[in-house]
This record gives sequence, structure tokens and C-alpha cells, in this order.
Amino acid sequence: MALTTSSQRISLVTGGTQGIGRAVAIELAKRGHRILFSGRDPELARRVLGELRSVGPGQDHQFIRADLSLLAEAARVAREVEQYTSRLDALVLCAGILSTIPEWTEEQLERSLVVNYLSRYLVVRRLLPHLTASPSGRVVLVSNAGRYKDTLDFDDLQYRRGKPGLQVAGRTQFANDLFAVELAERTRNSKLEVSCVYPGVTKTAVFDNARGLSPLVRCLARVALWFAHSAEKAAVTPVYLAHDDSPENRSGCFFGPARKQIPVPERARRADRRSQLWSMSEDLTTPHMSHAVR
Repeated sequence: MALTTSSQRISLVTGGTQGIGRAVAIELAKRGHRILFSGRDPELARRVLGELRSVGPGQDHQFIRADLSLLAEAARVAREVEQYTSRLDALVLCAGILSTIPEWTEEQLERSLVVNYLSRYLVVRRLLPHLTASPSGRVVLVSNAGRYKDTLDFDDLQYRRGKPGLQVAGRTQFANDLFAVELAERTRNSKLEVSCVYPGVTKTAVFDNARGLSPLVRCLARVALWFAHSAEKAAVTPVYLAHDDSPENRSGCFFGPARKQIPVPERARRADRRSQLWSMSEDLTTPHMSHAVR
């Protein structure tokens, strides 16, 4: 296992075996980053490792196999990163799912909430010491920044009483909005920069892997993807935010495609909603938070 040098940039990309995550990992490797990336499919990971070693040779890129629908697995990702490096320059969170039906894992948590938000919260909290050890630490949440209403029900965060529909996914996307703003506020006196990104409609396997979509909706989605842009184009903004070390303070900002900054909606700025989500997330992840900074 190679040690990270003082001049080497090292990044963790979740969901790095395909789609936007894969494109982000490869582009950062081209820019000299050592890449740690997570995913579930070792065969896809083998191919990505080959690409990373081709475009970024000599950097000791590493794959971390994990199912991020489980908090125990998310905590293990953080532990493995801690073994690989004492500093993390960028954390790009791309892993996510689209589902219109609620499902519950063996940890008794709603799957969409864990994959799209709660595992992100846990990994970020566990790795904050590594991110703040960097002279220009970056957290990039690849989500649907600013595009969903606040449908979070704190009395039913695990959606036991909720109905199937887009809200199953939508509430988890909005949780990222609240998290980005709250994390930026809590780390405002550090060098850490937090951003939330809407990458645009992208040609990925998201609809093929989606849960609960009707055959008609799947068909319409495939037609819409004819007009979508590539994962490489979608990766432009998160790569820029993960790699750029300009002194401009963009923490807490939202971005869309082509590096365009977009407004942060007022609903994501509400201190009461941000604080309540943070507190509930902390309670849910406490068993896995032994090394987290509070």
C-alpha cells in the first residue's frame, strides 16, 4: 500500500464503477489524483481500475467494495479510507438510486434514504478529520440540487406510513440540500468547501436500475435519455469543484451543468429543518460514528 505524499491529491468517489461516478474518477485521475472508489460490482471495478491506471499511472488507485444501502458498509468504507491515507482532498458522493417504492433494509432503515443521503452523512462525518487535514478539502454532493420540494416528514423519516411515488426519492434528494447548507455552516471556519450539484439529465443506467417504475414510465425515460448528455459531460461540474483550489469561497453553493452556479432555495436555508435533520441523522448513525468529529 503506497503512502500519500504531501503533493499528491487523493479523492474518494462513491458510486465510482459506472455512470457519473466512473466519469468523475477517471477525470480526476487524469488530473493527477490518487483515486479511491466504492461500488458493488467487482467486475465493473476491475475495468475502472484498468482505466484509472492507464490515465493516472503510478497512483495506487484502490477499489472499496460496499453496499451503501447499509450503514455498516458505509462505515467500513470510511475505515478503509483511514487505512489508505491520513488526508483526503476530495470526497465526491455519486452513489444513489431512483425508487418510487419504499423498502427497508436489514438495519430497518428505508433503502432510498440510506443510499441517497444517510450513508453520505456518515461517510462525511467519519472522514471530516481527513478532509480538514487537506489545505483545500472538498465535499461534492452529486444529487438534484435545489430541484425538489421539502417533503421530509421527521415524524416518519423511514417512510413507514408513506405512499409509493416520486416522493420516496424526492425527499432523499432534498435531504442533500439541507445537508450541504448545514455542513457548510458548521465548517465555515475551516478550509473545507462543500457544494451540491445537479448534473442534469444524463445517459446512465439510473432508469434501468430504478425500482418501482411502471413499464410505460421506463419506456418514456428511455426516450428522454436520447436527448440527455453523457456521463462525461455531467462529470464536468463535480470534477471542477473537487479539483479546483482557488481561494474563492463557494462553500454552501449549489451548481448545475457546465459549472453554472444556481440559487440555493430558501427551503434549504431553513435553520430549523437543517438542524433537525442533522440531529436525527446523528442519532441514526451513532453506532457507526466512533471516530467522527462532532
